[in-house]
Amino acid sequence: MVEAPAILLIEDDERGYTRTRALLRESFGDQLKLDWVRVWDETHAAIQEEAHDIYLVDYQLGRRDGVDLISAMSKIRFAAPFIVLTDNDCQEVDAEAMKSGAADYLVKSEITAPLLARAIRYAIERKRVERRLTFLAECDTLTGLANRAVFHSRLADAIAQAHRNDSVMAVLLLDLDQFKDVNDTLGHPVGDLLIQQAAKRLSQCTRASDTVARLGGDEFAVVATNLAQTEDITVLARKISEDLAEPFDLDGNLISTSASIGNTVYPLDNGDPHQILKHADLALYQAKRTSRGSFHYYDAELNAQAQQRKWLENQMRTALESQQFILYYQPKVNIVGGEVVGAEVLLRWRHPECGMVGPAQFIPIAESTGLIVPLGEWVVREASKQCVAWRRQGLPPIPLAINVSAVQFRRSELVESIAEIIEETQIDPTWLELEITESMIMDRVDPMMALLHRLHEIGIRLAIDDFGTGHSSLSYLRRFSVDTLKIDRSFVRNVENDADDATIAKAIISLGKSLNLRVIAEGVETERQLDFLREHGCEEAQGFFFSRPVSADDFAGWYRENEHCIGSANRVAILANEIDVSR
Repeated sequence: MVEAPAILLIEDDERGYTRTRALLRESFGDQLKLDWVRVWDETHAAIQEEAHDIYLVDYQLGRRDGVDLISAMSKIRFAAPFIVLTDNDCQEVDAEAMKSGAADYLVKSEITAPLLARAIRYAIERKRVERRLTFLAECDTLTGLANRAVFHSRLADAIAQAHRNDSVMAVLLLDLDQFKDVNDTLGHPVGDLLIQQAAKRLSQCTRASDTVARLGGDEFAVVATNLAQTEDITVLARKISEDLAEPFDLDGNLISTSASIGNTVYPLDNGDPHQILKHADLALYQAKRTSRGSFHYYDAELNAQAQQRKWLENQMRTALESQQFILYYQPKVNIVGGEVVGAEVLLRWRHPECGMVGPAQFIPIAESTGLIVPLGEWVVREASKQCVAWRRQGLPPIPLAINVSAVQFRRSELVESIAEIIEETQIDPTWLELEITESMIMDRVDPMMALLHRLHEIGIRLAIDDFGTGHSSLSYLRRFSVDTLKIDRSFVRNVENDADDATIAKAIISLGKSLNLRVIAEGVETERQLDFLREHGCEEAQGFFFSRPVSADDFAGWYRENEHCIGSANRVAILANEIDVSR
């Protein structure tokens, strides 16, 4: 016996449901798989689950009718066919139902069990054939990706949408390096397998809203829409390049290849679909001339930025081994008594050719490439070593605050990694404070809560950096194992002349005190800002008013020279500004 189809009956009358179920049971017996919905909103949800092979829908659904439902569902290209059931034998209703997309139209008084079962099976088979024909018309048969015709249509739609919404879209054109060698040496079946696996990886790199197409041979294209910024295209191109550079296992043959990529961006490249594709092809040609596995922009300025970014990325891969990274320290000051209560650790890159490279240039690259993980571990290890070294040199314990990237916090090995560094360097874990942002803790609340708790258990202190700029819930904040709130510099900067910023700063101070948390203001640059903070109960601050970030030697030398004469915040500022920070 042929397996019974999964049926969804859309009927608001229980008597109609009972009669239709009896007819279906007569045909399908115990194999019957029937679900029943009677409410419009439930119907939409059930259809979008795509769990049924066919939908039987009553023509009259309260104040709406089944034809309205089919018309609405046609906009999302429903996967299963509809059969309309009606009380009236009316040619107009029949035509209306078929025009809306129904597969068949049956009058309830004329329906028998064999008639209903036959109509169901014919509708399902017709839908299967229709889907197959659609696939052949729209998809590449080897990979299942969109074909050239669909790609051109989607490209035109994407350009029109970007023009309407004043947004950014891009076209990435790529082909596989050395594909001809694979075909010539291992044969076309292996070449086809490489194309299929490359298509799968390419689909995994992109978003559901993007269009991935095979244009022919080993040539692929991506239409990426609704991009926040042009930098997103570089990130996508890099991800595609890295994923396609991983070896392929082709029936036991381990093959390494790479992809050359040409990019063009709308509206910087403001042409019609034909011109934009031509420009992407020119960029691809330039990429292939440059080197295997490279990507190139049609726009000269964007291409220069992309090449600079790629050069920096390559430089970063050797910077750790070459000891080009260094740590600077910015004092944290108790603004009531004037004593230094710790320091924030700040990463700098001293490049042998470019000089000092700011973190704003290299941290985003490190995060997008994963280099932030080994780099972050190095920062924690070196800062811990320095803290222990200062202690052995006779300085008091100086707690260090270290910024941690969201990429690091998503790694399950973070706690173990820090615990190993603590064991290796013999630092007291209470001398370490990790700074995270509000968005990081609210992104994955339950896993983050568990992670923060584990860090707290090994003695690490935790601070929420840039507090006030995110969207933390106060109910969650009480449950997170945090010790410190840092008032974002954007609020501190304007407390003197912006009532809203002053109100926010006062609210954060009050909130921190009510939750028994330390509150520290960052970015303090003027005495009036300092007076405001002190007046409203903030006890700790950091910023250029006290000291710019300085090297470890400068920090220690200054501390030794002035530890006995630090009596006020003003005195700290005067002494800190005597340090030569140009090195």
